[in-house]
Amino acid sequence: MSMPPPPQPPQQPSQPPQQPQQSPNPYQQNPYAQQPAAGAVPPAPYPHAQPQPGFGPPGAAPGGPPAGKRPVPGWLWGLGGVVVASAVWGGVLFGTGALDDDSGGKAALGGYRYQKNLCDTVTIEALKKRYEPRDTTDPTTHYASRQEGLDANNCSWSMKDRNAGASDYSSIYVYATAQWHKNTDPTGEFASLYKQYEDRSQPTYKYETKAVDGLGDEAFLVTERRDPSGDKELASMTLGVRDGWFTYELRWSWYGGTSTSGTRPPSDQEAEDMLTSDTRDALAALKKS
Repeated sequence: MSMPPPPQPPQQPSQPPQQPQQSPNPYQQNPYAQQPAAGAVPPAPYPHAQPQPGFGPPGAAPGGPPAGKRPVPGWLWGLGGVVVASAVWGGVLFGTGALDDDSGGKAALGGYRYQKNLCDTVTIEALKKRYEPRDTTDPTTHYASRQEGLDANNCSWSMKDRNAGASDYSSIYVYATAQWHKNTDPTGEFASLYKQYEDRSQPTYKYETKAVDGLGDEAFLVTERRDPSGDKELASMTLGVRDGWFTYELRWSWYGGTSTSGTRPPSDQEAEDMLTSDTRDALAALKKS
């Protein structure tokens, strides 16, 4: 009788070969997560990574730049708007004459042009009907100055009455001054400049100031009277005009001679008419030249 074979040890189940460990992928889809229904569009896996309008990759989000174009930051668009607005405003200023080539981009000089010789432009034709140059060989004196804040021209005439005789030593002086204020607006102080003449009055002479219409933005006439013997004769008259940042002044002065038969000064109205006419002509000529 044969013996049964000895019992065999229980067999161990075979182990699959170990796979190398890998770092977990945080973005790997969970196999146990609920799957979308057939035909549904799955949501974007990383909503926090969606590009913002204007800053994402080309064509990645609505409102972004077209494909192949670099995005333009919002602050640059704002800067462009400021530049465009400045250009438009500058064009308005130049178109309305608020800026002038000689003003450094600031002063409103109204189209009045600087002169190398003011005597070539200002002719004082009304005054010359009554007076003539005392020295016919060199009837005028002038100067011109261009500075950083102010340009100025001056012309002066030494004259005599056309009806004066050989023994008449009376003299007439005429001064024209043009000023281009490039850095400071003279508006605030212009009226005070002429009204202050009245505070200079003394027992032997007196100043009177009045406003004049129809010349520039504002104009003032200053009349000086001498009263050495209670006569209160006209001694000088000054007409000042401001047009924007440009100012002009024409002054007439009379000095009587020692002869009792000498010529006398004109009346107040005659002197004012001559100054007004010549000032009006001078302002028009300074804009044309």
